[in-house]
Amino acid sequence: MTAARASASPGTDAASAARAVRVPRFVRALRPCCVAVGVLVFSLALVAALSGVAVAADGGAAGAAAGAGTHDAAAATTPLDDANGTTQVIVRFTPVEDPDALGEPDGNGSAAVADLREHAAAEQAAFEAFADSRAGVTVEREFWLANAMLVTVDADEVTAASLLSVANVTDVHRNVAVEPLRASARSSGAPGPRTPPSQNHRPQTPRLQIDAEPSGSYTAGLRLVGAPTAWERFDTRGAGATVAVIDTGVDPGHRDVDLSGWASFDDNGTVVSDDLADASDPDGHGTHVAGTVAGGDASGTHIGVAPEADLVGLDAFGENDTATFAAVIGAMEYATTESDADVLQLSLGSSGTFRGFIRPVRNARATGAVVVAAAGNEGANTSSGPANVYDALAVGAVDEDRAVAAFSSGQPINASAAFETYPEEWPERYVVPDVAAPGVGVVSAEAGTRNGYVRRQGTSMAAPHVSGIAALAVAATDGRVDDDDLQAAIVDTAVHPTNATEPDDRYGHGVVDAPAAVGAAVEATPPEADSTNEGETNGSADRETGSEDGAPGFGGVAAVVAIVAVAGLTTRRGGRR
Repeated sequence: MTAARASASPGTDAASAARAVRVPRFVRALRPCCVAVGVLVFSLALVAALSGVAVAADGGAAGAAAGAGTHDAAAATTPLDDANGTTQVIVRFTPVEDPDALGEPDGNGSAAVADLREHAAAEQAAFEAFADSRAGVTVEREFWLANAMLVTVDADEVTAASLLSVANVTDVHRNVAVEPLRASARSSGAPGPRTPPSQNHRPQTPRLQIDAEPSGSYTAGLRLVGAPTAWERFDTRGAGATVAVIDTGVDPGHRDVDLSGWASFDDNGTVVSDDLADASDPDGHGTHVAGTVAGGDASGTHIGVAPEADLVGLDAFGENDTATFAAVIGAMEYATTESDADVLQLSLGSSGTFRGFIRPVRNARATGAVVVAAAGNEGANTSSGPANVYDALAVGAVDEDRAVAAFSSGQPINASAAFETYPEEWPERYVVPDVAAPGVGVVSAEAGTRNGYVRRQGTSMAAPHVSGIAALAVAATDGRVDDDDLQAAIVDTAVHPTNATEPDDRYGHGVVDAPAAVGAAVEATPPEADSTNEGETNGSADRETGSEDGAPGFGGVAAVVAIVAVAGLTTRRGGRR
């Protein structure tokens, strides 16, 4: 479970590079069956020896702090410090030491999910007993993905110190507000004054509907990322992949939106409804995002990057157009279990860096999902969480000329200054975003209409292009691509307009390229071993390769080569890749 972000500096030290080496899950799955083969055991031991070991994200710091931090105040203070009366807090517990050591992700009820549930139950038991015996403390909701609890506390009777004194409790923070990431009206790539956050997140004024483009055409965004070429080259439009759009909802009444699943959540992160008949989107933000991920072409214009992918709409937002941390985590849990999502699409965030997002993103990755997040819309030298968590795939916005939009967030991150404590395998420094995608004047579905289309802009509109590419790669590999390799494929094939060899805080590694990304994912995914023995009918050459058509398979020598290649794949670009 590695991230796709690279160090901001080419001078990453040897210790950081060593921590960056990880072993993909499919290799770990081979270990039990290779014990008897000495050369394979040796190869696996060698790779394991190079692997980094994670530390508690909310535990001790790794690396020296340098400069003033940009971390949210919630990371340093507790919401009980100045509170009176009843208030809600998030209580955090000791995290899984190494998410990569969890069981293999294999869909709903996966071993990884089971391990996370078991760990959370054990860690939270002492606090449950404490709450049962202490007046003024009520557990409202338990979360296994973040190993956290939503707790109602009478601040006049209970102190933060008493909560922190309970076994396994590592932190107490507020149930932070999360908003849809909206852009200001400006779309120019030229630098300019930044829109204040208060305006940046204010609901946009209604937009005029636009006519669909001529029959058989594609939106400018699809053309820019090369989606039609990827469809033709790999004979897939996303069938078999699942993308969960965690947003303001999705309107299934639009002719280009085909929902396969739905759930809405209250502020506590509890499912209010999972009946598809209840699906809606009073805001329109989520419908536009969903259309870019997997919208159809009923108008004659293709609007979705992966139109045949399964689309799940998860509404985490209340009537005030704001979500809570608990609601977002509840939706992420649902996405990784009930929806069995391959991709979590998050065009939402909280301004600045917030340590509380680290574990849910990392653990979602451990279940096998890629977390695609919008970088934010407050311009240069800013970013939003969870996109600025190293393990997320952060996306910035460009216009049709591949110029970075002025509103698109991006910044170098000093991990110790920004988060104070962070996983050991992270580099000390990296940049946000990872990649860029079309986010200016993006045409997609308009909620509340059956055949309306509107233009919106923002990194919220850029991120779903990347989620759609991820879905195409999942489909092209029949779901076998490892999340590490999938994220690396998208990042490593991005094209920087200036041919820069190092990522920067405006483009990241560059603008995404769908055909190249899908191709890289296919190349990184080993072919399935032939599970049948058809005797002499296939010929000796085919039996040696383990494939009916003579394509490379996992014979004895090929397995060794593949394992050695894995070590190279996991050391990309100086970060956790």
